[in-house]
Amino acid sequence: MTPDTLLADPAAIRLNYIRPSASAVKLVVKTIASQVECPRCRRSTSRMHSRYLRLVADLPWHGVAVKLELHTRRFLCLNSLCIQRIFCERLPTVVARYARKTVSLNAALELIGFAVGGEAGSRLARELGLIVSPDTLLRRLREASEISSTTTRIIGVDDFAFRRGRRYGSLLVDLERHRPVDLLPDRESATLGAWLRAHPGIEVVTRDRSKTYARGISQGAPSAVQVADRWHLLKNLRDALEQLLKRVLSSKGRGTRGAVHPPEESIHALSEYTEQSRIRLLPHLLRLDSGGKRAPPLRPPPPREAAWMLLQSDRLKDEERLVLERLCYLFPDLKAAQELALDFAQMVRHRAADLLPGWLRSATQSKLKEFVGFARGLSEDYEAVRNALKYEWSNGQLEGQVNRLKLIKRQMYGRAKFDLLRARVLHSLK
Repeated sequence: MTPDTLLADPAAIRLNYIRPSASAVKLVVKTIASQVECPRCRRSTSRMHSRYLRLVADLPWHGVAVKLELHTRRFLCLNSLCIQRIFCERLPTVVARYARKTVSLNAALELIGFAVGGEAGSRLARELGLIVSPDTLLRRLREASEISSTTTRIIGVDDFAFRRGRRYGSLLVDLERHRPVDLLPDRESATLGAWLRAHPGIEVVTRDRSKTYARGISQGAPSAVQVADRWHLLKNLRDALEQLLKRVLSSKGRGTRGAVHPPEESIHALSEYTEQSRIRLLPHLLRLDSGGKRAPPLRPPPPREAAWMLLQSDRLKDEERLVLERLCYLFPDLKAAQELALDFAQMVRHRAADLLPGWLRSATQSKLKEFVGFARGLSEDYEAVRNALKYEWSNGQLEGQVNRLKLIKRQMYGRAKFDLLRARVLHSLK
């Protein structure tokens, strides 16, 4: 190992010798530049005024503390017009002004703080031979420079919970660079609008179906293209289908006393029964085969499971397919709803924007109130929904970023202030 490899910047300092002790290793180094610049007027000078000594902590070796005994100099500025007559030699690659730790040590402590926080970071640093308090680590996080400002064209916005059901914030992610760009303390339209006005140049914003975010984007970046998230569109579809199933499969009609017996005639005679009668007899009717004979008992699926069965009919087992066929026969509305749902899902997955107007007409004319309401909501957000079927961008990668944010928040035990959470979320390990 050459002496140069032990030094932060061999072009600025030179190792004279190593002085070991029982508790630490001291590196005696001196500056070697023949000329330096005045920090005020930037004029070079080689006229030395005096020498002085600095003792600086450096990264440990195998858990042993390392100190730099830095012999540096003061210089005279030769510019008669400069008010800085005498100045200390600057070593920005080795140690900052007035600092008692090297740049490398401060960078390591900063990384530890960003990675695991204050208390845990202090314990980890101690195991690595770095003695630092939790408060010092948190101060490093607050003093760290923010992410350099770069032009962001395409962003996604999504909310996250500080405390579920009570307080929420907003996460903004650069979809091109796959990295967070900012954290907002709430999910109000005014806050998002103000951020967008302060960051001109945004061309595309992806979001969920939130009207609050839609207003904020319109206020802050009216020329930006709003894109509804495709996953949320499919979720809204499942919600509409589940609500329809809850209505159709509702058990409110089971008010009769005594046992309810299935009819003796063929299942084709079910068309003579009222909707309420079908609901009351559903658990028994699911046990009949098409010839009116008893089949193995089949449990009526809950609405959520039935919704999945309707959307994934090509992946069902034989028993599940039989249940689905009988449900659709008992309740014709389910067959119509299934066709609408499958058409919409295919349209979203294949991003067939041209099919959207026709689907909206079909859903509105279906007279299924859940799908009529779903279509009405899509029409109110028509441009963003159409853009979701037109552009490649979506909020998909925000789910991973939000999960990372949740992990960081839990590491902080929910006690840290917003500025520390924001600093750790925006920090990127390079």
